Amino acid sequence: MSDSRPAWSLFLDVLRGPRSAMAGVAARADAREGRAAMLVLGVLHGAFSLLLFLSGHAPRFGLPGLGRERHYLVQAILAVPLYLVLWRIGGGVAYALARRASAPGGEGGREGATLAVFGVAYAVPMTLLFIVPDIAVYFALGFSAIGKAMRYYAPLAAVFCLVLGTMGLSRAHHLRTRTALLAALAGFVAQALLGAFFLR
Repeated sequence: MSDSRPAWSLFLDVLRGPRSAMAGVAARADAREGRAAMLVLGVLHGAFSLLLFLSGHAPRFGLPGLGRERHYLVQAILAVPLYLVLWRIGGGVAYALARRASAPGGEGGREGATLAVFGVAYAVPMTLLFIVPDIAVYFALGFSAIGKAMRYYAPLAAVFCLVLGTMGLSRAHHLRTRTALLAALAGFVAQALLGAFFLR
C-alpha cells in the first residue's frame, strides 16, 4: 500500500486530471484517502450549518420531532459522523456489487480501493460543486436564494460524483464502464436514502 495522500492533495489531483486522479486512488487502495476527503466535506458542511443556525435560519422541513428551528444546529453537530456513515454505506453497496461483477482474484477483492474511490468521488464534487456554491450564494444573495440557485449546480455535482465513481471503480475492479456506473449509482442512491432524511 502506498502512502496515503492528504485531502488537499486529492482535491488538487482531481482538479488537474480526474481520470488519472481516480486511477491513482484506485491503485493505492487506501480507505484513509476516502475518509480524509469525506472529513473535509463534513467539516465544511457542519461549519456552514452552524453559521445558518447562528444567523437564525431554518430549512423548510426539519427533522421530525425536533422542529425546523434547531435543525441546522443538529446538522452542524452530526455532519461529520453522518457523512462518514454515508460513506461506509454507499461504499459498502458499491463494493458488494463491484466485487460480484469483477474477475475472481482481481483488485475487486480490496474493499479499501472501493472506499477510497467512493469517498473521493463523493466528497470532491459535493464540496466544490455543492457546498462551496451554497456558501457563495448565501453571502452574495442571501439565504432565500440558495434553494433556487442549487437547481443549477446540484445536478452538476451529482453527475460528477457518478463520473468520478465510475472512473475509479472501473480501475479498482477492472470493470466495464457500464458495470462500474451501475455499482457507483447503487452506492450513491443507497447513501442518499439515509442522507436525505437528515441533510438540508
